[in-house]
Amino acid sequence: MELIYNHMSVLNEFIFKIYSKSSRRFNRSIFYSSNQKYIHRKAILSFKNNNCYKIEQGVYIGAFTVISVFDDNSPDAYSDSFLSIGSNTYIGENNNIRASGGNIFIGNNCLISQFVTIVASNHNIKIGQLINKQGWSKSNNFVKINDDVWVGAGSIILPGVTIGKGAVIAAGSVVTKDVDENAIVAGNPAKFLKYRQA
Repeated sequence: MELIYNHMSVLNEFIFKIYSKSSRRFNRSIFYSSNQKYIHRKAILSFKNNNCYKIEQGVYIGAFTVISVFDDNSPDAYSDSFLSIGSNTYIGENNNIRASGGNIFIGNNCLISQFVTIVASNHNIKIGQLINKQGWSKSNNFVKINDDVWVGAGSIILPGVTIGKGAVIAAGSVVTKDVDENAIVAGNPAKFLKYRQA
């Protein structure tokens, strides 16, 4: 925690906003002290508004982690994108967490290592239309990571996945299917190895 304290304001909350008139979006770099939320000044948090995220007490977000929560602009787009991070969850450096077009729930007391990607939704890919004009799919547009989960460095969690309480995702895994409680999975695609032991 020493590194983050060196960059934190003594104020309860200091918010630096970068506002883009063209996109109507703003980025926030938030520094907490008394609220017991530690967000590094070099993390990038981009939200559509103040109601699309919930970050509980004791959360740590490391430098160069990018978190984004936006909806598509098309008329029939998903409009309830949301991110929730539970209490005492650690999110390390250089992570990519994209709740845009869907919902990401990260439980309490989780460990998200470095260079992890968590994506809530895929793009639609109908033929005959440009992919970048189709927006996000409303099918399986969520990721749920339950309490006490450890996600190893370099892992990718894809849309439609639920990871059970106490599970371990080995470094470099690509998770495409649900993971049982207390299961250890590894590989691309991630496969079951064994259950945690007492």
